[in-house]
Amino acid sequence: MYVHLDCNNFFVSCELVSRPELKGTPVVVANNNDNGGGIILALNQEAKAVGLKRGNPIFQVKQLIERQHVTVIDVHHNLYHEISRHIMEVVKQTEMVLDFVQYSVDEFFGMMPDDDPERLRGYLQTLKDIILRETAIPVSCGAGESYTLAKTATHFAKRYPGYRGICIITPAQREKALSVLPVEQVWGIGRRRIKDILQRGIQTALDFAQSNESLIYRKYGVTALRTWKELNGIPAITLASHEKQKSIMYSRTFAQMITGKERLMHELSNFASAATRRLRDKKALCRDVTLFLATNRHRTDLPQYHNDATVRLSTPTDDSTVIIHSVEHLLSQIFIEGYHYKQAGVVLSQLQHSSGIQLDLFATNQVEDTARQKRLMKAIDDINARFGSNQIHFAVQGDATEEELAGFMRPHKIDDGQSR
Repeated sequence: MYVHLDCNNFFVSCELVSRPELKGTPVVVANNNDNGGGIILALNQEAKAVGLKRGNPIFQVKQLIERQHVTVIDVHHNLYHEISRHIMEVVKQTEMVLDFVQYSVDEFFGMMPDDDPERLRGYLQTLKDIILRETAIPVSCGAGESYTLAKTATHFAKRYPGYRGICIITPAQREKALSVLPVEQVWGIGRRRIKDILQRGIQTALDFAQSNESLIYRKYGVTALRTWKELNGIPAITLASHEKQKSIMYSRTFAQMITGKERLMHELSNFASAATRRLRDKKALCRDVTLFLATNRHRTDLPQYHNDATVRLSTPTDDSTVIIHSVEHLLSQIFIEGYHYKQAGVVLSQLQHSSGIQLDLFATNQVEDTARQKRLMKAIDDINARFGSNQIHFAVQGDATEEELAGFMRPHKIDDGQSR
């Protein structure tokens, strides 16, 4: 059966790993800024119980937060990606899940070669226990005949305590499960289609699954047809077939404006290092490196400036030293003294699979140099994965602690050519 793992209240759970004294109290993670703005990105059950919701602007619920003694923690995306990587490694080491892949920072898919619900429940419980023991992150699990049904099962596992974090939708239970799932909550049905679907009297996932196949294809296209098949227990989605990622971007709106070039390069080197590590995770190479800078457009009392620059590399790479050096070169081109910089970012684009590298015809010793650098990058990644993020890092990144480095990563955007 296909299986789906979803981390519970992931951002908050990651923060509680280092702050266990907050367990059992209301906690939210928000993208705060120096003007007191921002919104709630994640919250635990205790925070939901006092009336807070994801997406609440902080300024609108400030009194509720103070009255209920809610702890507000600034978002640390870099930390969350590191813990996600750790979960991936823990699950792979168990060898319990086949074709295990990461779908998002807090979601994973795979397969277990067993259709017996009781045995499958036992395997999933063991997996949950291992992840909790090794990472301190609680997860919910779902299983079904397709990726969509597995994700639907996790939906129930997270919302109904009686499942104790594990739900399995067997073929015999499929219709009953789909009959209580609103169609707008089905994975793969886009928001643009929902209004038309509801107007046709299709209210539940079961209504959608029992609709005419040709009608679904004619009205909503091949993506909706794949979802229709998946809801009927016919695997039709392969995660590898999703549109290939077009670029990787790490950016930050700084809490305090930056005027110094050295401090700015310190921040940008961390963005470049994190983006390149993400590149290696995806077994990809980049050809173009882009840097952008911007001042605070809301501070009309200050001079305004924004600029970007791109360099085309002679050979696609996943080498952090090359990417950081490129960013340093770009910064020297567009940095101007006297401005107060509020936002900056690094974009890696023109991605290709690492197996398809084409070497520079005029370079010497490139095969040996490339192999040596790949061994170095792998060694750094392995050490950091084992002992913690940025235990090994480049001098230009400074001597910040792991917690401070995690704090560098404000909300970043990964452009993968698809909406999440």
